[in-house]
Amino acid sequence: MERGSRILVFLALFAALYFLFFKEEGGGANTQRKIQPPTLKVPVGERPPAAFCDLWTEKYHARVTSRGAVLVSHQELGAKYKKGEEALELVTTPDHPNLGPLWTGFRSLADRTGEKGWLVDNDIQDFKILETSASTCTMVAEDGRSKIEKTFTTAKTPHLLHVTVKVTNLGAESRPYALTMGTASYLLDADVESEMFRMNPKMTHVECLGADNQDVTRELPDDFSESSFDDPERFRQNSINPGDWSQPAAPASVVAVSNAYFTSAVAHDDGPAAPSCLLQIDQRFRGPSKDADPNSGAIYQARLAYEPRELAPGKSDTFHFKAFIGPKERKALAAAGEKFDPIIDLGFFSVIAKVLVGYLLWLYDLVPSWGVAIVLLTVTARILLFPLTWPSIKNMVHMRELKPEMDKLNEKYKDDPQAKGLAQMELWKKHGVNPMKGCLPQLISMPVWFALYTTLQTAVELYNIPFLWFPDLSEPDPFYALPFIIGAVFFAQQKMMPMQGDPAQQKMMMYFMPGMFTVFMLFLPAGLGVYMFTNSLLGIGQQQLVELHAKRTLAERREKAEVTQTPGIKKKKKTSGTERG
Repeated sequence: MERGSRILVFLALFAALYFLFFKEEGGGANTQRKIQPPTLKVPVGERPPAAFCDLWTEKYHARVTSRGAVLVSHQELGAKYKKGEEALELVTTPDHPNLGPLWTGFRSLADRTGEKGWLVDNDIQDFKILETSASTCTMVAEDGRSKIEKTFTTAKTPHLLHVTVKVTNLGAESRPYALTMGTASYLLDADVESEMFRMNPKMTHVECLGADNQDVTRELPDDFSESSFDDPERFRQNSINPGDWSQPAAPASVVAVSNAYFTSAVAHDDGPAAPSCLLQIDQRFRGPSKDADPNSGAIYQARLAYEPRELAPGKSDTFHFKAFIGPKERKALAAAGEKFDPIIDLGFFSVIAKVLVGYLLWLYDLVPSWGVAIVLLTVTARILLFPLTWPSIKNMVHMRELKPEMDKLNEKYKDDPQAKGLAQMELWKKHGVNPMKGCLPQLISMPVWFALYTTLQTAVELYNIPFLWFPDLSEPDPFYALPFIIGAVFFAQQKMMPMQGDPAQQKMMMYFMPGMFTVFMLFLPAGLGVYMFTNSLLGIGQQQLVELHAKRTLAERREKAEVTQTPGIKKKKKTSGTERG
C-alpha cells in the first residue's frame, strides 16, 4: 500500500492546489452591474502646466505631479527588478489623478451630486510646489475657502514613503470635508489571467487589513459580480459609501492593491479620526461581456475613507500616512512596521508557512544562494517529517510478509474482483494489518507541504534570481529540462517500489503519475521545481533505507519462525553456535 498512499497524497495535493491556487478568476462571461463612476470636479478656466517633484532613494524613484499631488511614476531601481535595461514601473494610471497612488479626495463618495457644500470644492486640485529635494516634496493648493498642504518624505526603510495631509478652513463658516486616501491600478484581463496549473503572479486583488491585524479582507474580480452587489453587509450605503464599494465592518489600518510579488499599500498612521476601508474592482469592457473584448480590463481601487468632519473657520486637521510601494520583501515589510505584515498571503496554513519563511531567510543569510537555501529547506522538512512516515514503513513490512498469500489470492480470484477484495480484507484482519496506516501519516504531513508550496509561490525574493541554468527562479524552466528530469526521477522512484495489489493498476500508475507530474511542472516556477527535484531524490534515498529495513526485518522474522517451529535447531544453536536453521 506504500505506492497507493503516495498516489493518494499526490492526487490530494494537486487537487487542492488547483482549486486553491490555479483556478482562474472570472471564468465565463462577466455580468457585473455597471458601477457608477463619480462625477469629478476639476478647476475651470486656464490651468497652469503640470509640475513635478522627483524623490530618490537607493530602492526607487518616485515622481509626484502637481495635478492632484499623486504619483505618476514609481520605478524600482534595483538590478533585481529590471527586465533588460528598463526599470520596473509600478504606476499604471499616470494620466488619471483620481486613480493615482496616494490621491486624496475631500468629498464623500456617497455625495453623487456634490451639492452638500463641501470645504474643498474640487476633486482634482492644482497644487504649487513649495519645497522639493531628493527626499522631500511639499505641495499646496488654495481655492479661497480651503488650503490643502501635502508633503511626501522618503524613509530610511526600503520602499516606504511618509505622506502628511493638512487641511485648513480659510473661510468664515464651518464646512464639512470627508477625506479619502488610497491607491489604484488598471490592468488588462489578459495580463492577470491564471495559466494552466499555475497562479499568474500578476493576478491582482484589493485588500484591507484591520486595525488589529486580525481582520484581513481580500477580494478578486469575481467578488464584484452582479449578484454580489445585493449583499447589504458588504456593499453598505452610508455617509461614505454610495453602495457600490465593498466595506468591511472592522476598522481599517491598511488598504492595498497587490499581486503575488508587489503591492501598493497605504496605512493610517495618525490623525483626528479612524478610517474605514473601501474596496472596488470595476470591470471595463466593450460588448456584451468581457470575454468578447480582448482589451477588457479592470480598475482596482482600495481607499481609507473617513467620516465627514466639520472644520471650524481657521482650524486645521492633519493626517499622517505610510505608503509601502514595491516588492513584498519580508524584511522590508517587517521594517516598515507590523501593520504591513499580513500583506503577504501565506494561505490557510500561514502559521506553518511563517516558520518556513523565517527558516528560509535564515538559510539564505547562511548560504547566500536562494537555490541552495531551497534545497536545504527541503532536506530539513524531509528529515523532520520522517517520523510521520515510520508507521507507514512498519505497515509496509507487514504487507511484505503477506505478499505470498496476497499473490495466491490474486491468482485464485483473478476473475472475481469483489471476492478478491473480501478475501484480502479477511487476510488483513486476521494478521492485524491496516492499509490506511500507510496513508494517514502522510496526509498529516500535507499541511507542511502546502505551506512550503505557498512560501515558494509568494517569495518575491526568488524574483529574477538565476540559479543553475534558470534565468529566473520565479518563472518556469525556459528549456523545460527540469520538469522532464523530475518526471524521470519520479518514474525511477515508482519503479523501485515492489508491486503490490492489482498488477495492471500498479503498472498504469507507474507511468501515469510521472507523466502527470511532468505536465504539472512545465508551468510551475523553477524554484518549486528545485524543491520537487530535491524532494524526489530524498524520497529515493528514503525508499532505499525502507527497502533495507524491510528485508532485514522479514529475514529476522523468518529466522525466528523457523527456530520456533524446529526445537532441534534451537538446541543445536545453543550447543554449537555454528549452525543456523
